Amino acid sequence: METKAKDAWGLLLVLFLGQLVAFTMAAASFASSFLANLGVNTPLTQSFFAYLLLTLIYVPILLHRRQKPRIPWYWYLALAFVDVQGNYLVVKAYQYSSITSVTLLDCWTVVWVIILTWYVLGTRYSFWQFVGAGTCVAGLGLVLLSDAKSPDEQGIYEFQYQQV
Repeated sequence: METKAKDAWGLLLVLFLGQLVAFTMAAASFASSFLANLGVNTPLTQSFFAYLLLTLIYVPILLHRRQKPRIPWYWYLALAFVDVQGNYLVVKAYQYSSITSVTLLDCWTVVWVIILTWYVLGTRYSFWQFVGAGTCVAGLGLVLLSDAKSPDEQGIYEFQYQQV
């Protein structure tokens, strides 16, 4: 009986952390879009704080577990370089497009992360992880369809182009 309670709390913790990450990403997207609309050009600064937060969380966990990296350090450096460039381009894209368009483009990172970690790191994914990734991409595809059918969308784009 005690094991089931631990499993339930573990599941709730994972769900909570997933929602926290989703909220944080939505807030960062909103902030990037808001700053771009104000004419503020700071994609590197915005990305720096995200990577600083990841470092402050992940490095102590890695040190506490005393784990050794699974692959040579230069692979991590190469993946970090590609990730930073991609994140820079995503944040920069808010200056040229709507938040919906950038979010839809950004959703493809899920697919590329799966492909690259499978190839470079040798990560193996379960069926349910593929179902989760497919659900994310399908959900964002539905957002695209709903925005395409929206009668208000044309007015929004005209307003954005008039401000530039």
